[in-house]
Amino acid sequence: MFKKIATIIDNFSPGLQKIIRNIGWLMIEKVFAMIVNFSIVIYLVRYLGVENFGKLSYCISFVALFEAITKLGLNGIVVRNLVREPEAKNTILGTAFILKVLGSIVACSLVIISSAKFNYNQELHTINMILAWGLIFTAFDNIDYWFESQVNSKAISLIRSIQLVITSALKLLFIWLNFSLIAFAWLIFGDYLLKAVLKIWIYSQYRFSIFSWKFDFARAQLVLRDSFPLILSSVMITIYMKIDQVMLGNMTNSVAVGNYATAVKFSEIWYFFPVAICGSCFPAIIRVRKESLKKYHAKLQQLYDLMVAIAVGIAIPTTFLAKPLLTYLLGTEYAKAGIILSWHIWAGVFVFLGVARSKWLMIENLTIFNFATTSLGALTNVVLNLWLIPLYQGVGAAIATIISYAVATYLSCIFYTPMRQTGLMLTKSLLIIFRWRQNLIYLNQIRKVFKNKSLR
Repeated sequence: MFKKIATIIDNFSPGLQKIIRNIGWLMIEKVFAMIVNFSIVIYLVRYLGVENFGKLSYCISFVALFEAITKLGLNGIVVRNLVREPEAKNTILGTAFILKVLGSIVACSLVIISSAKFNYNQELHTINMILAWGLIFTAFDNIDYWFESQVNSKAISLIRSIQLVITSALKLLFIWLNFSLIAFAWLIFGDYLLKAVLKIWIYSQYRFSIFSWKFDFARAQLVLRDSFPLILSSVMITIYMKIDQVMLGNMTNSVAVGNYATAVKFSEIWYFFPVAICGSCFPAIIRVRKESLKKYHAKLQQLYDLMVAIAVGIAIPTTFLAKPLLTYLLGTEYAKAGIILSWHIWAGVFVFLGVARSKWLMIENLTIFNFATTSLGALTNVVLNLWLIPLYQGVGAAIATIISYAVATYLSCIFYTPMRQTGLMLTKSLLIIFRWRQNLIYLNQIRKVFKNKSLR
């Protein structure tokens, strides 16, 4: 089977082969992670119970509201700059590292202050502080950006898989030893640290050293100027992706949060697909943009079509299987989580498209629109949660999530003239099932690949 796949890939251009192999490594890693996480979540949710799992999920979401500050919107910008200026690698990475360390310190401080002010439960406040200090180690995510710019995810995928195995084994050990909820918070902190150590190690295996990184104040100013809209949009993205669990916890109880968080775990487990595919295609799309606008737009449309096809392919069976699956795996007390999942899974369609659209905004340097659209989505989510959570609890939060994602990713394109062409492209993707002519073209392209393979 693997020989056949390799033969098919050999028919593609060298650039496309590199992208496919890169996506392959990311997919192997993410599928492995999905299987491991799927198994561990079942044990963890059963062990902690709905209420304690709800508490932990609430704290994770609370800290996540501030995590966007640590990233400073630098991901795509650092990758873009590394592709354009490979000779300035150490300065680009060093500057981004210092900026992210400073951002992490600010985020950590805000978490501790906010938690002390709004959380009267001492246990929740303690967990928030533990998780907050782990944010400092996210500065080493810069190493991921270098591998992404090289379209080389093999090494980083392997070390992330090692980290996952170690962390998962520790979770099982903690469950076996009957550890407390606080212990699992410390385990999440340790996971942040372990990721950083492993990334530094794999970077050194390529004969590079983080001690060669250099900070450049002028470059930092330019990077922050480009990333400022992305920082704001990242904060808004985090709000409209995480605020539901925080609001649910404040407006209902930990049991409701536990059911909702369980559904979200199973729903978001698929979100690695758009990140892996779009991340691997990003450098190639940047290059195509320089060659031909026609080819560039064709590639973007193909990417949008692929995103919708994958997302809908996941959502349809999940809608019907969610409740019996979670009831079978976790017990009857999680039946409500299954109902929530059957709704929440459809948010994935707009998440997949949103990841792809964000790459286009990055290439066109229209990141200010990313902030505007995500702000609209965040506002929509908060307003809908205030209305729907008191009526339907977790299901209401799921419906609010779907609508807010649709507003931010798709409907917002109607209001901004520079984005109307993209809005049309997204519309075509959402209607992919009715585009028979285009589907026949895609099928013929696939047949040609297999036909060429059989003739070799």
